[in-house]
Amino acid sequence: MRRRRFIKLVVGTAALTAAGCATKLGDGGEPDPGADASSSSPDASSASDGAPAPVDASTGCDAQTVLVYDTYAQALYLDGTYGPLTGVITGESVRDGVELELEFWHGHGGMNHRFTVTPAHFAALARGEKITIETTEVEDHMHTLFVDPADLEYRVPDSEPVQVSLGC
Repeated sequence: MRRRRFIKLVVGTAALTAAGCATKLGDGGEPDPGADASSSSPDASSASDGAPAPVDASTGCDAQTVLVYDTYAQALYLDGTYGPLTGVITGESVRDGVELELEFWHGHGGMNHRFTVTPAHFAALARGEKITIETTEVEDHMHTLFVDPADLEYRVPDSEPVQVSLGC
């Protein structure tokens, strides 16, 4: 069953990506000169020496956005089995991309394990990638956990989607 969900996710993402790329094509499958703002700018035609035309930064970019949901972090044991769910990575945290320190599900002698989700982790989650994180060491051991935004099993029930820009 997980395999079917994964295939649907991959095919759906590929279809959306292809649809986004196709909007820049003209009728005959060739790039539409009207769709490229730089080709109609006065600077683009003034480069007569063969040098590339200057880029007009005022045109901006067309940043892709994705929807992300609150997702549980999952603890892993050394033998490959799963431990308990251990915290929630919110869609807002993914969108904001600011380093976040969270408590792990248990501690020892009054000291809890902790784990840090970095801006690089958030960027990977926004791209739909599974991440793995190590906890801090307490009483001579640490734990490994993962966050998988593509697996619906780890989506927090009834969480609202958050729009996240992937940048240019």
